[in-house]
Amino acid sequence: MLKDIIKDKKKIHTRDISLSTYPLSKKEIIVEGILIDKSYHKIFTIAGKVKEPGIIHHIAIRLLIKADPLTIIDSEAEMLKVPVEECKTTLDTLSKIKGVEIKSGFSNLIRKTMGDKKGCAHLAHLVIVMGQEVVHGWFTHKRKTKSPVPENIETFQGKEFILNSCRMWAKNGPRMKRLEHSFQKNNHD
Repeated sequence: MLKDIIKDKKKIHTRDISLSTYPLSKKEIIVEGILIDKSYHKIFTIAGKVKEPGIIHHIAIRLLIKADPLTIIDSEAEMLKVPVEECKTTLDTLSKIKGVEIKSGFSNLIRKTMGDKKGCAHLAHLVIVMGQEVVHGWFTHKRKTKSPVPENIETFQGKEFILNSCRMWAKNGPRMKRLEHSFQKNNHD
C-alpha cells in the first residue's frame, strides 16, 4: 500500500484548504476559503537562488452568497503571504465574479475569468473549490428548519446541485432512487 510507503517519509510540500460557511440572514451566507501552501525543504528558485522552507502562499477569500439562485453578490480576498508582491495585483479579479451564479459550468467560468494569464491560478483554484462549500453550506443553513417535502423529483428545489454530481447521485443512481421512493412514500401516507 502507498500509505505504508509514506508513513516514515518527510513531507515535501502541503496544500491545506479550509472552507467554512457562516449565516448572514435567511437568504444569505458568507463562505470563507483559506489556502496555505507550505514547503518543507530548502529549494532553489528557477534563477538559482536559495529559498528556505516555509509558507509560500497564504490566501483568504470571502464570498457573500444570496439564495434563489445561489449567486455571488460580493467578494473579497487577502494575500497574506505570496512568493512575490506582484501577485497581489491579481486581487482585482475577485470583482469580476460578482453576479456569478453557482451552477453547472461554474468551475470553467472561474478558470476563464480569473485563471491563466488573466489572474492567479491559486485564487481561481480556491474559488472553484469554494463552489462546493457554497452548495453544502447553503443546504445546511436552509435545512436548520423543516420545510415541506417535495411531491416528486421534478418539484425538488436543489436537484440541479446533486443530480449527476457523482455516481451515487446519477439520474438512476441509488441516492436518486431512494429520494424518489421517499417522496412517493411521504406523499401517500
